[in-house]
Parts: sequence; C-alpha cells; structure tokens
Amino acid sequence: MRTRLSALLVVLMGVVLVSLGVPLITGIASDEARTLHTDRMADLSLFVSRAPFGEDPGLAEVSALERDLQRYEELYGISVTVYDAARRPRFSNDVGSAELTPDEDAALDTALSGRLTEVWDRIEPWDTEPLVAAQPVVRDGDVVGAVVSVSPVEKAANRVLARWSILLAAGLVTMIGAIALADRLARWLLRPVERLDEAAHQISAGDLSARVPTGSGPPELRRLEASFNDMAVHVQGAVEAQREFVADASHQLRNPLAALLMRLEGLTISSGLPGVSQERQVELMQQALADGKHLAGTLDRMLALAKVENAGAPAAVLDVAAEVDERLAFWMVVADRRGVHLVRRGVSEAYARHDVGALSGALDAVLDNALKYSPEGGTVTVEVRDLPGGVAAEPVVQEALPIGGPSSAPMLALARAVGEASSEALPSGGGVEVVVSDDGPGVAEQDLPRISERFWRADSAEQEGTGLGMSIAKTLMERHDGSLEVSTSPTGGLSVHLVLPPPG
Repeated sequence: MRTRLSALLVVLMGVVLVSLGVPLITGIASDEARTLHTDRMADLSLFVSRAPFGEDPGLAEVSALERDLQRYEELYGISVTVYDAARRPRFSNDVGSAELTPDEDAALDTALSGRLTEVWDRIEPWDTEPLVAAQPVVRDGDVVGAVVSVSPVEKAANRVLARWSILLAAGLVTMIGAIALADRLARWLLRPVERLDEAAHQISAGDLSARVPTGSGPPELRRLEASFNDMAVHVQGAVEAQREFVADASHQLRNPLAALLMRLEGLTISSGLPGVSQERQVELMQQALADGKHLAGTLDRMLALAKVENAGAPAAVLDVAAEVDERLAFWMVVADRRGVHLVRRGVSEAYARHDVGALSGALDAVLDNALKYSPEGGTVTVEVRDLPGGVAAEPVVQEALPIGGPSSAPMLALARAVGEASSEALPSGGGVEVVVSDDGPGVAEQDLPRISERFWRADSAEQEGTGLGMSIAKTLMERHDGSLEVSTSPTGGLSVHLVLPPPG
C-alpha cells in the first residue's frame, strides 16, 4: 500500500511539474523569437533610413551603406539585401546565390505591400531554417523598396536549449525530491495503519492485551488509534467477563447440582423400598425442591450480574433523595414482615449524575442484604448526604417505624414534608453519598474488602444467599464514576456507602 501511495503522490507531483513546465518551455521559445524579431526589425530600420533611393543617389551615401552592410555581416553573420520596388536587388552583403527562397520571397512581398513581417511563433533547439525579416522603404508616402534580412538561428536555438536544460535539470531535482518526500509522507501516513493492522492481527490471534502505540501520524488516524484501543479494552473486558462468568458458573453450580442429583437419586431409591414412609419421601422431595430453588436462584443472580456488567444507560442528573425514598417505600413491606425498623435520615433533596436504573438496582441489592442479616427488632438506617463542595439542605429525620405501624407510603410522605418545610434544598456541587447501616452480625475487619467479591460469604453467615448481591451493587455503582465502599457501622453491623458524582 505504501508503494501505491508513493506512486500516486509522485504521479501527482509529475502532473504538477508538467503543467508548470510546458508553459515555461513554450514561453522561453516564444520569448527568444520575439527578442530576435525585435532586434532584426530595429537593425532593418537603420538600413531603411539610410537606403539611397532617389533620382541621383550620392556616391558617398552608397559607399557608406555598402560599408555598413559588409560590417554588419562580419559582426553578426546576417545577410541584408535592399530591393527596389521592382524586386531588383540594389545593395547586398550576401555573396551567395541571388535566387530568393520561398520565405524570402514571401517576406519581400509583405514589405513591398507596406507591411512588416509578423513575429515568429517560437525558436526551438532543433530549428535550422534561418529567420527572414523584411521592412518597407517609404519615401514621400510611397513604398520605393524593401530591406530583407536572413538571420541564422543556431545561436538563438542554443540559448533556448541552455535555458531548457536548466529548467529540465531543476524539474529533475524537484522530481527526485518529490519521490523522497512522497516516500516519507507515505510512511508517515501509513505508520498508524500498519500499527493498527499489527494490533488487529495480534488480537485475532488471541492476544487481547495488544494495543496500538499512539503519538505519530495524522490527527484523524491518531484518533482512530485511540478509538481502537478503547474498543480493544472493551472487547478484552467483555471476553474476560465471559470467561469469569463461565468459570464461576461451572464452579458455583457444580456442588448444588450434584447435591440435587444425589437427593433425586435417593428419592428414586427410597420410593422402591418398603420401609420408607410417605412422610420421609415428602421430606426428601422438599429437600430436593429447596436445592432446585437454590440452584435456580444462583443462576438468576449470575445472569443478573452478567447483564449489569455488559449493559447500561447514559448518565443523567437525578434527585438521589427522591429515588432513595421511592425504594424505601418498596422495601418497607419486607421490613414489616421481617420485623425490622427502617430509618430515613439526611437531606430532603440531593442531586447527582448517574443512571437511575443502576442506582435503583444497587439500592435494592444493598437493602435486601441489610434486611436479610438484621435481627428481628433491629434497625436499618438510610442516610443521604451532600458531599463537601455542595450546598446541603437541612437534615430530615424519619423516626424508627414500629413493627405493625403505619404503612410505608404515608410515613415516607411525612418525611418528605418535614424536609421541604425545614429548608429550601439546593442541587449538590460535590456529589452525593447514600449510607445504608444495619445492626446485624457484621463482618470481620479483615474480610471487609472481600464483601463485594463474587460468591464470597462470611463463614458466620446464617442466612441463605449466593454471594452476588454486593457484587451486583458495586458493578452498578461503578458506572458513570460512582463507587461502593463498606465499613463497620457504629452498632456493630455493616455500613455500605454508595457515592455518586456531582451533576456538573
């Protein structure tokens, strides 16, 4: 491709040089012809003025004219002949044949008709025919004769050849420089393409870590390299996520599936034994059903995690406090059933930039985890904070909801009303933090960094689970520059911090 591009650039440069050179070459030949014609006509004017036409030309005038003609021929090698109106030669420095050539005859006719010979088109290096010029001799308004000159063109043709040679040499040097420049330009233009091609081959061969080094080439191709690298990063991430998903699925589903098959096999065997009661068979079937549900739940959570890792919506400015209140209204029913109090604290309005669907999913996963591990009669506190840099509204405090108390919707509406009456909330400028705290058993300090790992569960965990909830929440929050952090709450349980970037 580089050779073809270089050839194309060279051809274009050649076309440019030819387009400029042909007019220059033609102009040089025409300029030399005009110069020679002008010189000859000036010389002929001198001889015309001194031509002794009349009834009694003086001897001195005749002698002076003959002397000048002879001297002119010696200096320039140009023959000059003075003719009368009857086309008879009167004076001449030409010792050759007196017979007129066709060009001389035509020039003489032109002069005797009272006109000057026209300018020659051009003189070219290979021209050998002499140039003929003629001028009429006018006395008292009548044409009484003509002066005709025959000029050799060898010197003029040599001058044209010399100027053409200089021009062609300059064109040749320019062409050589153009070839070198075209090769360097083609290399510069195609170097990013070659790097892209090499990286694409490496990726197609299985090396997903291959990247295109940037920093040289046209801006458009540098942007293409950056886009290619971004695409390679996404492809590598997608492939690695797929591999991790397959590996995790095979690992996590193997044991539950084996247990389910064993229970089904035991159920099949027990059905044929006479000493097994119907109650025992029902118990075995319920255990098998529980294992199947656990297996289905694990698979559903894994598919949900894979979905949130590979899909997303664009970020938008949203009221985080309003979204928190909406999710609390949904989870209030679950909290009532489990005997857990929900407390809403913090500002009444807080604006951040994120995906509302991702925030809702993360809140659901965190609240589900908090309610699941909180003891009966425990409390889950949800606080919305404006981070430094924003203008915070007055805090809103929702008292603990008693078990069997008012429905969630009226109580949350009351919380919103208290916040609106207390202050005028302004959009946050430093981001928003949502803290979900519980008073459950908590996690050991050294295990806190592992909470968001896939399938990780604390050794002391008593509740059923897949270990994917916090991983899903972390993945959802990390979209659009959000984050999820876990710490120990003041009551001994967990505090999950969901941080969202500012709206600006």
